[in-house]
Amino acid sequence: MPRHTLRSLALLALLALGAGAIWFEARPRPGAPQAGSTALQIVYVDWAGWYRVTPDETAVISRYDLRWTALPASLPLQLGPWQGTELGTDEQIETWFAGPDRVLRRRYVDAEGHPLWLTVIASRGPKSFHLFEHTPHTCYPSAGWSSLADEILRVPLASGGLPVRRGLFRREGEQQVVYAWYQWDGPERDAAQGVASWRLVADATQGVTLAEARLEGFLRLLFEGTLPWHRF
Repeated sequence: MPRHTLRSLALLALLALGAGAIWFEARPRPGAPQAGSTALQIVYVDWAGWYRVTPDETAVISRYDLRWTALPASLPLQLGPWQGTELGTDEQIETWFAGPDRVLRRRYVDAEGHPLWLTVIASRGPKSFHLFEHTPHTCYPSAGWSSLADEILRVPLASGGLPVRRGLFRREGEQQVVYAWYQWDGPERDAAQGVASWRLVADATQGVTLAEARLEGFLRLLFEGTLPWHRF
């Protein structure tokens, strides 16, 4: 075969390898789902923490930026019929959670005067493990409340459902329903990036059904729906 032909073949082979390398580098890697063209923010929710990834883990979208690194400024005090007030710092939270990186404590009240309490506590690194040690089902009994229910449920959203750990607690004449879950800003469960513990509480003295209707309605203001995403 003539020498110039061999040179041409070698050049074509190099060009083909280069094109293949460019194609390989340009392929998108599988990762986080897309929320679409609207200004929706994705967060990742589960009712268990670092120690366990459950089949209920869900990618959830919201019209608000609910990443813990954006809170509290990104979440308005007025949510539909609910008007919120800041509750400020809490010495026990600072102690039990080893000085968390972010704390949101609010009381929301609807037009009829029914209250809800929203608490978000977030941390990075080793102290994030305190978020899984101090849960409603450890804190309420230690404060003298009796635990009447402990179950996992999905709160219906416009699409899909939000996985929460539901607790029902009673002390003397008081009764409260608690929805609790963990939330990550991205799909990586990396302690260096942190995690947030969310708790939404309703007074159920006048009935559990009414209390849970308020909880579910409030959550549908926070979250638009879920996305078809799975870790495995």
